[in-house]
Amino acid sequence: MELRCVSRYGAVLDRQMGMSESIPHKTSFECVGGSRLLLVYGNFGSVTVESFVVKKAIPPMKKTISVLTLLVSAASVQAIEMKPCYIGKNGVSQKAECGTLTVPVNREAPEVTIDLHVARIEALSDKKAEDPLLMLAGGPGQSALDAFAGSARVYQSHLRDRDIILVDQRGTGASHPLRCELDEENENMEALMDPDSDAWKDWLQNCKDSMDVDTRYFTTTEAIKDLEAVREALGIKQWNVYGGSYGTRKAITYMKMFPEALRSVVLDSVVNQEEPLASKHDANIQRTLKAVSDQCKEDTACYRAFGDVESKMWALLARLKETPAELNINNPMTGEKESITFDENYAVMALRMFAYSPETMGLIPLMVSKADEGHYETLAYQALMIGASLEEGLNNALELSVICAEDIPFFGEQPEMDHYLFGERFFELTKARCDIWDSVPVDDSFKQEVVSDIPTLLLSGELDPVTPPQFADLAMKEITGAKHFVAKGQGHIVATRGCMPKIFGAFVRDPKAELDTACMDNFQTLSFFINMNGPQE
Repeated sequence: MELRCVSRYGAVLDRQMGMSESIPHKTSFECVGGSRLLLVYGNFGSVTVESFVVKKAIPPMKKTISVLTLLVSAASVQAIEMKPCYIGKNGVSQKAECGTLTVPVNREAPEVTIDLHVARIEALSDKKAEDPLLMLAGGPGQSALDAFAGSARVYQSHLRDRDIILVDQRGTGASHPLRCELDEENENMEALMDPDSDAWKDWLQNCKDSMDVDTRYFTTTEAIKDLEAVREALGIKQWNVYGGSYGTRKAITYMKMFPEALRSVVLDSVVNQEEPLASKHDANIQRTLKAVSDQCKEDTACYRAFGDVESKMWALLARLKETPAELNINNPMTGEKESITFDENYAVMALRMFAYSPETMGLIPLMVSKADEGHYETLAYQALMIGASLEEGLNNALELSVICAEDIPFFGEQPEMDHYLFGERFFELTKARCDIWDSVPVDDSFKQEVVSDIPTLLLSGELDPVTPPQFADLAMKEITGAKHFVAKGQGHIVATRGCMPKIFGAFVRDPKAELDTACMDNFQTLSFFINMNGPQE
């Protein structure tokens, strides 16, 4: 009896046949009958079935029925059957239409497929334009359907005549999500940030081994090919694209790959293509935290209450690194008491996320000062809440698949700095994680900035701690006629802030018209909390 198995790469193993390609150690094969084989040792050349051990059967991913079926589906455009649905989570519910589109994991070996989750939010106006708005989520690892369900109507308030299209990127949301849950041993922040710890290495290797698809094909480029398949399946000639944060990389890549599909592009909190994600995280967040401290110095009440916030912050982090605090606090997700070792990594997590919006930036001096006085509970509570939210909202295995292919190969040496928020071995730790994930680096051409004449609007927050305005300046150099607006006192993602939806909508309606941005003068500097009663007037 012959045993025929297919790897997640699309490679085929037959009992009577060897293989003429290099197969990595621990490659999974799904076999006729639902069995699963795990390659124990594989070298270039002949591999026989005796080289494999049978593992527990798993539900097989979708396969095409026959070679004939493959040829037929490749030659025709698949339609998406859209049905009424509600999207969103954590109390957010948005009426929409939903459907799925089946796409190959590897388009060169299309036997193994996944389903993409697609949603359409109908235009508010009866006179609907033919070019909808496609919204691209950030991360990497965010679900578009979850990220935009609560804010879609903000955009539509000034863009009533267009449908909004949302597609969960492969590896996120309901599009074959790639994630591994942290076990109790790996919830320890110190172990996660220690390059020498075996705990995170074992967890990450187990995570990698548990993947039921070839993660090498869960990258930005493949995601854009998916979007083109969705556009064709929906019968859309052109659409307008909004990308926020990492979503701007997707939008820029789309501009490079399929420019004819795009009518206009909005890039919000821009990652320019040459920039390796996370390589300047430390410097950028420090820049924002310094700006918060400087504005506090210029605010009489803030400075009187808290003094030099930046100096206090570095002293606090140094003390927590040397002597972490043992705390017993309520877990914000479960409500149960939990003992944690509150070290500098927890404090940095909270400060980092507080730096994302002006409202929470205004809390930083108060939070730092309370912790500096030994009252760590408020900062610790925020760190736990933020950590749980990030863990739930991001698909961590997809994030690794993207950054290990597109960013880490372009890391240089970690720059020398007076202080480090993420540790002086952050680059080493990040590279070590990607060594385990074993991705294939993108070609150098992927990192080249886009050259385009597609009408493009770029938006930045003046105090953005992740994607500062300089990134947008670099991204727009070769985009003819691009417009870049910087919102005073704002942080990360500005399209929903103040009057920005009005400007956004005006641009999409007529991408070549002059935009009235006078309303942006209403953006203010930070308002600081002097106590827990709220920001000062």
